[in-house]
Amino acid sequence: MSSMFVVARTYAQAIFDIAVEQKDISKWESVLDLFSKISVNRLVQSLFVRCLEPKRLSDIFITICEDYQKKQIDVFGRNIIYIMAENHRLLLLPIVCKEFTYLCAMYARTVEIEIVSAWPLKYRQLKKITDIMSKRLSKTVNVVHKVNKDILAGLIIRVGDTVIDGNIRGRILRLNNILQS
Repeated sequence: MSSMFVVARTYAQAIFDIAVEQKDISKWESVLDLFSKISVNRLVQSLFVRCLEPKRLSDIFITICEDYQKKQIDVFGRNIIYIMAENHRLLLLPIVCKEFTYLCAMYARTVEIEIVSAWPLKYRQLKKITDIMSKRLSKTVNVVHKVNKDILAGLIIRVGDTVIDGNIRGRILRLNNILQS
């Protein structure tokens, strides 16, 4: 049973990678949702267990999906169905859809960054740092700004376990350690 989840997660990750590359995650969410809904139908499931050749099975499944949504499935969607049919994995479509949804939720997650400075930063400065970090992390960034008078000048930015130390005191301490070694 657990090997099914591993296989489904592998398919979901591959589809998710395609969705991110195409910058169209919502389209893939709806396509997988459609595939999942169609695949849980009893008549469709009976097709999956019959001894149909994979090409024929995938063509039938794609036709059912296209008739249901009244539009064509694109090449990438067709290829996923062909590959899954070839490997006798079409019964895993609901699990693949669920795993894909989980990956989307993880991807869309926001990250919190902490900015520590010697004095309060202006809105424009915080906005610039937020934009840069958002681009660098490829995530939505929530900023927590703290003032610490122990910092001589510069900034300390913390993102999870990562610390970007751009303050003067930190630079002096690093220089001191280098000179003493």
